[in-house]
Amino acid sequence: MPMNKISSFPYLLLLDVHSPAIIQFNKSTYQITCLIEQLGGTPDGIAVDPTNKLIYWSNMGEDYDADDGSINVMNFDGSGRKMLLGHGDVRTPKQLQLDLINQRLYWCDREGGKVASCHVDGSNLQTHVARPRNKQNQVDILDQCVGISLDIPNNWVYWTQKGTPKGNLGRIFRAPLKPNIQQSPENRTDIELLLDRLPEPIDLLLDEEACLLYWTDRGAEPDGNSLNCANVTTHGVNNHKVISRGFKEAIGLTYDKPAQLMYVADLNGGVYRVTIPTGDIEKVYQGKNYTGITQYSP
Repeated sequence: MPMNKISSFPYLLLLDVHSPAIIQFNKSTYQITCLIEQLGGTPDGIAVDPTNKLIYWSNMGEDYDADDGSINVMNFDGSGRKMLLGHGDVRTPKQLQLDLINQRLYWCDREGGKVASCHVDGSNLQTHVARPRNKQNQVDILDQCVGISLDIPNNWVYWTQKGTPKGNLGRIFRAPLKPNIQQSPENRTDIELLLDRLPEPIDLLLDEEACLLYWTDRGAEPDGNSLNCANVTTHGVNNHKVISRGFKEAIGLTYDKPAQLMYVADLNGGVYRVTIPTGDIEKVYQGKNYTGITQYSP
């Protein structure tokens, strides 16, 4: 497939939830290598620090009703594996984003109903947004937080709330990363609803330079199981469009911008390459079950 420029990231990293592991995928040869196995639970979000050669990932745990999720790290070669947060600090962390400038990790906690962050060593845990809870301390399924993206220069955090399965009740929100006025995570008045009545939006990716927000949707056809985008402005978003359809429970996405290629992973084990200008889609690998995806150069 022709590319505008040669990518500086020859590999993808995939989170395998069938036999929980981190898999390396060669973009050129389509060969896979297992970097680390026996992750346990349900790994979901993944992020890379290229300078310090570290891989971070979130794990939703074994029981979604228990506080047994975790945030983890290891070296590129699989050594030095460490749990940064766990033991009740997080419930079911989903998509994970790394702020390289400020050395913080951000994630959405689905059953926890939160947008949260910590320092890359696991310290300074903060809750930025906390959705309403009932008397049983549970978050309604419509308020469960899933995908996340950051706009550090413009002080925004974006997140998805997917709603019920195939329910067309999904929404995308944003709020100032650092509130202009002090307020509690439970009672923020500065949250903006950007889009609603989406099939089931999952992971997010923001192209700051182009002011474009991308996301996967695992909802029902015709607009679900898709890759989407919308323009981001100071007033919200506009020009929402479906770029590609035909995924099977689309979850993770990562953007090879120099090549104008988006890679998407789905729960059916497919890894797809989408040409952004045309929306052409090509399956490059079929495995078992994948969630998070990112790219790196080891």
